[in-house]
Amino acid sequence: MAQQVDTSLLCKRWVHSREEDTPTEVVYRPAGFPLPPSRGRSGLEFDADGSFKRIGIGATDVSNVKEGSWQIDDMNAGHVRVKMEGQPHVLKINDLKQDRMTVKRE
Repeated sequence: MAQQVDTSLLCKRWVHSREEDTPTEVVYRPAGFPLPPSRGRSGLEFDADGSFKRIGIGATDVSNVKEGSWQIDDMNAGHVRVKMEGQPHVLKINDLKQDRMTVKRE
């Protein structure tokens, strides 16, 4: 059974480490983690005040940032509810450590 999300570990900028992805999980590492060179990396940022950013790769390799909000889903351990542009989405966090976060692939 999934554990409740530790917000002290969650609240930071996470960068997609696609080299570590599996067929069932997407892997993120904290910003600043030594990842191999890449033309661009997407990411997620959770702030303690409940604000959220999804960082994508734009057409010119400049980050494309979408802002929203997040909150822990108290009814479902390991789930984080994210809302961007009025659209709700649930991230199912499989594992969360200081240096690695895995999210269930949809």
